[in-house]
Amino acid sequence: MGQQLWSALQPIIDTDTGRVVGHEALLRGPQGTEWESPAMLFAAAAHLGHQVILEATARQLAMRRLSDLPSPQRLFVNIDAMVDDMPAAPGHPAVLPHRVVLEISERQPIVDNPALWSQVQAWREAGFAIALDDYGTGFMGLGALLKLRPNLLKLDRVIVQGVERDPIHRAAVKNMVALGHDLEITLIAEGVETLDEFWELRACGVRYMQGFLLGRPQRDPVVAAVPIPPQAPAGLLAHAR
Repeated sequence: MGQQLWSALQPIIDTDTGRVVGHEALLRGPQGTEWESPAMLFAAAAHLGHQVILEATARQLAMRRLSDLPSPQRLFVNIDAMVDDMPAAPGHPAVLPHRVVLEISERQPIVDNPALWSQVQAWREAGFAIALDDYGTGFMGLGALLKLRPNLLKLDRVIVQGVERDPIHRAAVKNMVALGHDLEITLIAEGVETLDEFWELRACGVRYMQGFLLGRPQRDPVVAAVPIPPQAPAGLLAHAR
């Protein structure tokens, strides 16, 4: 099984230009089987007590993909906060930290994890950028943001979904855009799947996006600019302005 694990790449897009600014590395198992799902892989690893082994493997496979990306694209790599003493790039001493973003999920223990804070500071000093991932899904919210002080913030689909029709979702996105501007944090909307979501997020001030609408996880990186989806019909977004 270990030899059949691989790391897919999903593009992150600058929607002002269509330029691909980076790719998130996503662990996958053998294609065409139930083990292709990372949820299945990590659940099985937890059951067998092999979480640390799988985490190390996932990071190694992800870091190998950096050489596949054209400069200045950056590689986004998920980090398990519970394995805070593991090197960011195990087995890859030559990795270029300035081209790597380490993503730490809001679902994980951040606020009461001083060992993680220390490790994050060491990673920053080494040149890695830090992203707070899955924002909007955990229980720590602003506390996680204040403790981690990330360079980038990834809005989860739980916030993105419904933004075109729900004023509460829309207000949440606008507030995060304003906060990101004030704190100099780059905001990325995850899970963008429809044209309505895309254009509503644009109207709210979101520039960077990731999701099936713009590119699915795949083996090969996206090198050329991604075509921007056609503008929604006039008046559709008038309520957002």
